[in-house]
Amino acid sequence: MKAKTWYKLHLILGIFGASFLLVLGLTGSLLVYGKEIQSLAGSHSIAVEDRRLSLDELYKQLLTQMPDGSVAGWLVSDLNDQADQVWFHNLKMPSRESVYLINPYNGKVIGKLKEDRSDSIYGFLLVLHYSLFLGGVGYFLTGCIAFIYLVLVISGIKLYKRFWISLFRLRWKESIQILFSDLHKFVGINAVWFHLILAITGGWWSLRDTVILTFPEERVVHHLWHKEDSINQLVEQTKKEIPGFRLGYVSFPHHSKEEPIGIYGNRFDSSGLESRYGSYVRYDVKSKKIFDKVDISKEEFWNQILDSFRPLHFGTFANHLSKVIWVIGGLTPAILAISGISIFYIKRKNKRRRTQKIPLSSSV
Repeated sequence: MKAKTWYKLHLILGIFGASFLLVLGLTGSLLVYGKEIQSLAGSHSIAVEDRRLSLDELYKQLLTQMPDGSVAGWLVSDLNDQADQVWFHNLKMPSRESVYLINPYNGKVIGKLKEDRSDSIYGFLLVLHYSLFLGGVGYFLTGCIAFIYLVLVISGIKLYKRFWISLFRLRWKESIQILFSDLHKFVGINAVWFHLILAITGGWWSLRDTVILTFPEERVVHHLWHKEDSINQLVEQTKKEIPGFRLGYVSFPHHSKEEPIGIYGNRFDSSGLESRYGSYVRYDVKSKKIFDKVDISKEEFWNQILDSFRPLHFGTFANHLSKVIWVIGGLTPAILAISGISIFYIKRKNKRRRTQKIPLSSSV
């Protein structure tokens, strides 16, 4: 395509996607430290004690407090001062899934998340980021925005082939239009690697979950896992199957009698590019025999790449160093959106002024 065509494509997609990129950029930047922000705000925080209760103890205590239903999933908090999250189906409303917060040190249910997660800072930011509070339609829409973001990056690269000229140029003393233009190029060029990571990882999740994968109709079957059975034994068995295993999530059977129970997590000595739930062992509920197993460190290269998308997208692969970089980088889509729209508005305004000028004429 000619440069003019690339420019028009960049302009049209930029105008359409600017407001979305502004929201996704700001929320994404906050989400990097979302859980820590939630802790500072005191939302759902708990007092840290010496020892967590075992999952078996917690499971029995939960059913004592919530006897009319079944557990679907158990998320073990990765912060010591945050409650575990438990997905629960009530017998009276089997199709509705509630998320309860349980104190892992004493087993008490301390709260329940709203369906739209608006009562949790982290939950609010997360839902706004990936679905704009529009459910499945919003999730598909954010995937489309990720694709637009990717095309904007590619078209920007095509437009600024001689990128080294604008690599560090910011002309503060020139007009506001020139300053915004320099800022747009500066942020777009210097963070091009970051834009590619965000666009590809975010777009892949939406494509996978809305187009590639098919999910069966939600049907809840209660009491497939009995409190007499031991979750801890399966966790210990998983540690033998995957040396150094660290638990992150337990998926309980709740769709059919054939559904296994899944123990998900990663390894203590894993690289930062392994996700928190990339390795798992699933067990037959009755026999407790292994249903299937994945140790992500032994998987094919392509599967390891896909697993790395989560730490790459959220910047958790190098602890605080990568997090700080990702907080700053997360603001770049917002900066590009604001500077791009400002350039377009100023150009339109200047063009309107030129066309409204009345040419001077002399009368005889």
